[in-house]
Amino acid sequence: MATPSKGMDRRAQRTRQMLRQAFREVAREKGVMMTSIQDIAERANVSRGTFYAHYADKYALIDAIVREEFQRQVSSHFLPSAETRKTFHLLIQAVLEYFKRMYQFHHLSADMAVLIERAIHEELYGLIFTWLKQHKNKRARQRAPLDTLAQVISWAIFGAAVQWNQETTTISREQMVHDVLLALMDVMHLASDETPEE
Repeated sequence: MATPSKGMDRRAQRTRQMLRQAFREVAREKGVMMTSIQDIAERANVSRGTFYAHYADKYALIDAIVREEFQRQVSSHFLPSAETRKTFHLLIQAVLEYFKRMYQFHHLSADMAVLIERAIHEELYGLIFTWLKQHKNKRARQRAPLDTLAQVISWAIFGAAVQWNQETTTISREQMVHDVLLALMDVMHLASDETPEE
C-alpha cells in the first residue's frame, strides 16, 4: 500500500486547520451548541464529506481544538527542564489560566464540559507522565509506578482547577497555585520520608 506523500500530509493539515478556524469563528457568532457541521463546512469552504474525512463529528473537532489550545497554553508557560518545584508551579498556573479562559467566554452544556474536561485531563496526564519519565533517575526513592504517580499528580492539579473555577467566591489564582503546589510538595516529601510497609 502506498504511503501518503508529504504534500498530502500538508494538505490534510491545512484542511484541519481551516476547519478548526471555521469552528472558532462560527461558534463565536452562534455559540458552540448552535454551530452545525454544515456551518463549519460552509465557513471553511469545503464539503460536509471533507469535514467527515477529517473528523467523526463536531465533538471530535472540539476535542482536537481543546487539546491543541491546552498544549499551546501549557507549552508557553511550562519549563520541563526547570527544577521540580518551579516546573509544577508553572504547570499549575497554566492549568488554572486555561480553565479560567475556557469557562469565562463559553457557556457550555454539561455534556460539552465533560468532553472538554476529559481532553484537558488526558493531556495533563500525558504531559506529567512524560516529565516523570525524563526525570526518573532524579527521584531515587520513588516506589509508585510512574503511570500511577502521573495519575495522582494530574488529578490533584485538575481537581483543584475544576473546584477553583466553579467556586463563586474564589481565592486568587496566585494563592491557589501556591496552595496546590504546597500540597503536592508536602505529599511528595511525606512519601519520600516513609519507609515501605512489609
